[in-house]
Amino acid sequence: MRVLVEQTRNKAEKWLDRLGMLKAPGDNDLVGGWAAEHNDDGKRIAVTVLMGGEDKNEWDLFPERDAIIIGTQDMLLSRALNRGYGMSRYRWPVHFGLLNNDCLWVMDEVQLMGVGVETSAQLQGFCESFGTLQKVQYIWMSATLDKDRLDTVDHFLPPSGWSRHTLSEEDAALQQVSEKFGARKPLRKAPMRLEKGYEKSYPEEMADLIINKHKKDTLTLVVVNRVSRAQSIYKELISKGRTPKDAAALHSRFREADRKERMKLLDEKNDRIIVTTQVVEAGVDISAHTMITELAPWSSLVQRLGRCNRRGEYDDALVEWVDLDFGEDGIALPYEGSSLEDARGLIESIDDAGPKTLSMIRYEEPRKIRPVVRRKDLLDLFDTTPDLTGNDLDVSRYIREDEDKDVQVYWRDVGDEGPEGKLKSPKRKELCSVSISQISQYLKRHSGWIWDPLDSAWRNVGNGRLKPGQVILLDPKNGGYTSTLGWVGTGRKETVEVIPLGPADPQNESANADSETHIGRWVSLAEHTDDVSLEVASLLDQLGLPEDIRNALDRAARWHDVGKSHPAFQNMLVSGREDEASLRVGGPWAKSDNNNSRPSYWVEENGSKISRPHFRHELASALAWFQTVGGDCEDENLIAYLIATHHGKIRMSIRSLPNEKKPMDGRLFARGIWDGDLLPGFSGLLTEPVKLDLSLMQVGAGSWAEKTLRLRDDSDVGPFRLAFLESVLRVADWRASRKEAES
Repeated sequence: MRVLVEQTRNKAEKWLDRLGMLKAPGDNDLVGGWAAEHNDDGKRIAVTVLMGGEDKNEWDLFPERDAIIIGTQDMLLSRALNRGYGMSRYRWPVHFGLLNNDCLWVMDEVQLMGVGVETSAQLQGFCESFGTLQKVQYIWMSATLDKDRLDTVDHFLPPSGWSRHTLSEEDAALQQVSEKFGARKPLRKAPMRLEKGYEKSYPEEMADLIINKHKKDTLTLVVVNRVSRAQSIYKELISKGRTPKDAAALHSRFREADRKERMKLLDEKNDRIIVTTQVVEAGVDISAHTMITELAPWSSLVQRLGRCNRRGEYDDALVEWVDLDFGEDGIALPYEGSSLEDARGLIESIDDAGPKTLSMIRYEEPRKIRPVVRRKDLLDLFDTTPDLTGNDLDVSRYIREDEDKDVQVYWRDVGDEGPEGKLKSPKRKELCSVSISQISQYLKRHSGWIWDPLDSAWRNVGNGRLKPGQVILLDPKNGGYTSTLGWVGTGRKETVEVIPLGPADPQNESANADSETHIGRWVSLAEHTDDVSLEVASLLDQLGLPEDIRNALDRAARWHDVGKSHPAFQNMLVSGREDEASLRVGGPWAKSDNNNSRPSYWVEENGSKISRPHFRHELASALAWFQTVGGDCEDENLIAYLIATHHGKIRMSIRSLPNEKKPMDGRLFARGIWDGDLLPGFSGLLTEPVKLDLSLMQVGAGSWAEKTLRLRDDSDVGPFRLAFLESVLRVADWRASRKEAES
């Protein structure tokens, strides 16, 4: 959950900074301070947060460095499954490759993860069975861990059992531990209950109970099961004299800045009342004097109770729990009535909620049938090419339970006709998480838009097109959000404040874009090839990969942009300029000085300009490799794959797109290339012209699909190793382009 992500980030940065090991912008790479004084000669460590939005933290530009990456299960598990939420689809394979090689995963508060527990266990099993270039290890952490859930079809219980780390008897004897473990938390049942018709009386009754139980100059924490209830109770508290300075609603439906304001109040030491939801269960380091909580499943109650008198500092702490009539009106949601029934029986049997009392209760959650990602699913997810209708395989069922699936929304001034052209990609600080059920209700009255990378256009998103992880643009005039309540949907119509953005944001990426081509200066194809080869060599030296892999990546780097000599690409760069003639003589070019142009690919045929939309130079490069020296190379298919995938737009299949120009003579065509196109030679690798053969796009033996599937399924390669190698070449290309732009 987002609250725990931010708190963990703050702690990690604080500790690394004290040690002289935190990597911040402008820092020297080498460690300093305490670390240097104690003979650490390593490099500083960057801390990155992944919670949606296209913030340029650039952790993926440095796969050779140590890093700490902190994120929600949505953001990280979706990336590990090659369907990264809230990011460019063309970058999915990079995060998939980097997060499934050379990583230590810590899954914290697993009792809140739902199906994410089984998914993470399966991913550990896949890393062991498919193989990785460097070790991947998962750790699962919780005070209420059901270890049987880790025993899955591909991650089974070893004969010696799981390796476990818990408090020892020596630990428990320490004063700092015993004070917390022995903390008293008297437990009472509240005199009221939540039942049918609560929307009229319950919020006011709860507000009265809270005010009556609150002790001046302390924190009272109120935990309810639904965001809407937290908002209603907070509004009642405000109507009864509390103010935003001493009361707040805190839940998962806030934008970043507003959530941080709520968190500030949570962390203060003065008189305050916080009405919150399940977000407080996720390890939030607070200690309330008074807690009022609705009945919840037992594991959730244990986590909530841990936020009251957490450090044992209060002698008069108090917990009250509110019963639910969960047989009526969907009151149990988002939980099942049976789990609430079990929890009621347990909590009614005790009068103290301290850790010592809770540790003596033995309870196992009922087994629940959940979808489990299988080997075949993971292999199918390796290909990021959308189907013919533009849809992708849905991974949401492997990440969260049905009722928890979210989209993210943001607001921009879009005009009466809706958004037009490219807009700056949403930053994390703009985004607000909203459940699919809530956004569905909103979209029945108002419009929302998503960016279609295939058509480079905005599309109105209806309920039938909603998918978890989508990022949806809304019109601020239609309301739906306030800074104190968070997402309110159609309940509030006041205009939403649009968060101002800086000037250097990336733009929405499309299938036709080559954003890294227009860098502000001219770079020849030969120069860029040399630059990428140097970056690959540098990365390989630091990553310590085997010699055969080094050779394959080196050759792929040399050939990756050969296809840029194609007339369609060169015309896109130089045509229509005053110095066009001299530029054509000086080419072929890899980069141009025009960073604002809209790419227009075309070739001249019989005196006419023939448009070639969606032209992909990397496909031409791979075809040229096959048709020249590839056949003499042992790693022919691997090198061709790395060449073709270095922008993430050509991967396991080659097919034409709906709005491509079709040859009149019936030739094969795909991604702006027509069968028989002549790729001009140039000094260096391609000394002779090559007539491109697109027969690889057809099905059957020797096809592109057959070659790439064989690579993916090869026990010596496999999906994780293949994606990592793909990422190394892409990172080298990014880094070379950046240096060229800065020189």
